[in-house]
Amino acid sequence: MHQPLAFAVADPEFYAPLESATDRGEVYRPSTVPPEWRSIESNVWTMWFRRKLEGVEDGWKVHVSAKADRLQAVLDTVAAICFEQDVPFKHLSCRLFHQWAHHKHAPRPQSGKFVAAYPFDEAAARRLMEALRAALSDEDGPFVLTDRRFGDSRTVHYRYGAFVPRSRVRADGTRMLLARNGHGELVEDLRGASFQPPDGIHDPFRPPAKAAGPSTAAGSSTGTSTSTSTGTGTSTSTGTGSVKGPAKPVTLGGYVFEAAVRHSNAGGAYQGHDAATGRPVFIKEARAHTAVEADGRDARARLRGEWETLRALHGLAPGLAPEPLAHFSAWEHDFLVTEFIDGRAMNKWMAGTNPLIRAGTTAQDVAAYFERCQTLIDGVEQALDRLHACGYLFVDVSPGNVLVGDDDTVRLVDFEVAQRPGADFSPMGTPGYSPPRSLIGNDPSVYDDYGVSALAQLLVGPFHHVVRRNPDVLDHLRYGIGRVGRVPERLWRRATRYHPPSGAAQLPGPEEVAAAPLVHLAGLRDSVADALVAMADVGHPERMFPTVADGYRTNTLCLAYGAAGVAHALHRAGRPLPDGMLERLRREALDRAGDLAPGLYVGAAGIARVLADQGLVDEARDVLAVADGHPLVAESATVFGGAAGLALGHLALYGHTRDEHHVERALALARALPDDEALAARLGPDDATGLAHGRTGVALMLHQLAAVCGDQALLKRGLQLLHLELDRETASEEAGMTFPVSAVDGRAMPYLYCGSAGMLHVASRYLAVADDERLAGAMPRLLPVMGVAYTVMPGLFQGLSGLGFALADHAAVTGSAESRAAAVRTAQKLFGFAVPHATGVRMPGDQLLRYSADLWSGSAGVLLFLTELLAPRPDALFTVDSLSTADALSTVGSPSAAAPPTGWGPAAG
Repeated sequence: MHQPLAFAVADPEFYAPLESATDRGEVYRPSTVPPEWRSIESNVWTMWFRRKLEGVEDGWKVHVSAKADRLQAVLDTVAAICFEQDVPFKHLSCRLFHQWAHHKHAPRPQSGKFVAAYPFDEAAARRLMEALRAALSDEDGPFVLTDRRFGDSRTVHYRYGAFVPRSRVRADGTRMLLARNGHGELVEDLRGASFQPPDGIHDPFRPPAKAAGPSTAAGSSTGTSTSTSTGTGTSTSTGTGSVKGPAKPVTLGGYVFEAAVRHSNAGGAYQGHDAATGRPVFIKEARAHTAVEADGRDARARLRGEWETLRALHGLAPGLAPEPLAHFSAWEHDFLVTEFIDGRAMNKWMAGTNPLIRAGTTAQDVAAYFERCQTLIDGVEQALDRLHACGYLFVDVSPGNVLVGDDDTVRLVDFEVAQRPGADFSPMGTPGYSPPRSLIGNDPSVYDDYGVSALAQLLVGPFHHVVRRNPDVLDHLRYGIGRVGRVPERLWRRATRYHPPSGAAQLPGPEEVAAAPLVHLAGLRDSVADALVAMADVGHPERMFPTVADGYRTNTLCLAYGAAGVAHALHRAGRPLPDGMLERLRREALDRAGDLAPGLYVGAAGIARVLADQGLVDEARDVLAVADGHPLVAESATVFGGAAGLALGHLALYGHTRDEHHVERALALARALPDDEALAARLGPDDATGLAHGRTGVALMLHQLAAVCGDQALLKRGLQLLHLELDRETASEEAGMTFPVSAVDGRAMPYLYCGSAGMLHVASRYLAVADDERLAGAMPRLLPVMGVAYTVMPGLFQGLSGLGFALADHAAVTGSAESRAAAVRTAQKLFGFAVPHATGVRMPGDQLLRYSADLWSGSAGVLLFLTELLAPRPDALFTVDSLSTADALSTVGSPSAAAPPTGWGPAAG
């Protein structure tokens, strides 16, 4: 279960896997267990077996689902049959794990699975499912999206897959689960939202074709996979539970499904039209027995409640809520049809409208934006006043439930939890937009008022989770905005109503910082380092330092998310590593080298670099030797996990050993890169952009290698790759230059890992040695992006520190005093994320949900930026500029050599 919110459940301070939670609710175990059966805990599962599955690596898995109020009873029934038939099985260990596996925003491949059994062969699988179908004939449960149902059972499902934990690492550091197909080949064990057996595996349990059921969007009672779809991106597979993929129109209840707006574990949301009249409509789907909340209601019950609420409100206050048009059931799903309201969710409106996160902003732009923001907040308050007059509370006032029209009118949508206050009031809401329990008391109307303030805070600056921990950061937010424009007093009061100043600020205020920035930034650097060291837990079984969800999904050793990144930041800051840290890093790097991606940020090359920097050169060489033989070297070109990152690792080790083998190996990796057209296939499935996963990172490697060996062809190839990245900028008419994340993710990003800051970092180096008109022309649009009023997060690769680092790096490479001053101003804004702690200052990590030590998004990355700003030295971000020579970096495309820049930049030698 990898949804980010699930990693904010187990610990109030740090991200942690759900299975580490101590408050688990009801714990599940079979009531009667034969004496020879044993159990072990594995992640969120409890596994039971009498004997191991010797020689059985793949087969037909049997999954059993259950209603939330029948879990123990179903477990007892299933366990008794598995014990009798000698079939190993596992089940979710407790109420908490079941709740999050079936949460509205849980990963859909896990949906419905409560018990998983592993029969030894096909005959055993059939025997087990027949017995379960008979014993559970009176039970009901959610559909398991990855499976087919067995016969007419509503709880017994099956799919073909791996029985043993078998996987290989991807270039992004995550694991691809593997199963053997019908031809004996290891292939991905697909766990999507539909039944997908490996090639050559045929379903022996499927009923005859006549039982396939009606061709409808909701499916049939058999759970088979008859599929129909629209021509615009929506389809449904029978019994899979949601509309997903396109082909031909799907009509249900007299409404045509045109396009999926979103999918969730609880059901989809779709745009469509009335088949008879052509009227545009919005359709919500609710899957049975999913998203069960504390009040016991599931998604279908809430959808039916929303239908009744909308009908009542349409009579009391027409136009306040979406007009309800129809409610119907098909297969095991409920559908609610309402008028279609054209508009953008408020968070998307903010992201697309806010001038504070864009380059070239004027005071007039800011004033106009805040005037519009006040109009939106006034509109929300007026809508809520009408709702309250009807006797209802909205409860979940959050940006996704407010649509903004082109004329800045607002409409409340998604009345799923709107209700009349009373004894049976059910509190629900969105993190950051729901009040803490201490504020509510006996007055549930606080939900709506707090939500409006949180919306105002979103529009001014979306730092909800930081503000709750340290309200004094609001002073820094307002001061930073004040450099560009002014927040109107009325809007500011609304945004901060529930977050008054602490009255005892432990960190300097914005005016103090501005008066002596370098002094206070040095203090911040030291305090961040102090707290970072204090976070160390070298004996922790999973990680040495707190990390983010992606750290647990990949590995907790690497540069991006793990101990190597923290070690690098502490080393650059002149701090000794905590006792035992280096030895554990050394030992685990050697033990796990073959299990890591080969690249820099998430793999072996980055860890090897840190080991070498700590004097463990032999160990670094051994780790790189293992990485050289990894299959991903030929499959991925990226810096993050692939060949470009491995080449940079070899260059770094050459800096320690002067062993020419490492340069030769880096050259071989560079020359093995395919041509420009074929390179896209080695940048991941979606043709990513940027430093970490895109052509920008490959170009950096080519530049660094050319700086060491003098091969001008490498520089020319790198320039070609940078030009291809420039071709993909998002909006050429804007003052700032930004880039999409990938071919399928069009978000315009200014960050270090995928956007403008990464391009600046690499382009600066090329312009120091190459006369290139296109890169030179890009710089006046790249640099202003670094000076935006704020970013959503403080981190190095996806936040403010990365923008500041790019500016400081540009200043060092070019000698630009302007970039140096801009980097100092950017660093001052970090006080807007700083949370005082007894050990120093902590920084929040990814999505600001918890604190993290990681280099990618947490305190280590902030420390690295502040260190390089205050005491710049080459190669902070894993370059090898210190190895470059003037001869190797002679100008490309010009008869004259580039003038050496001031500072420590690459041509300075």
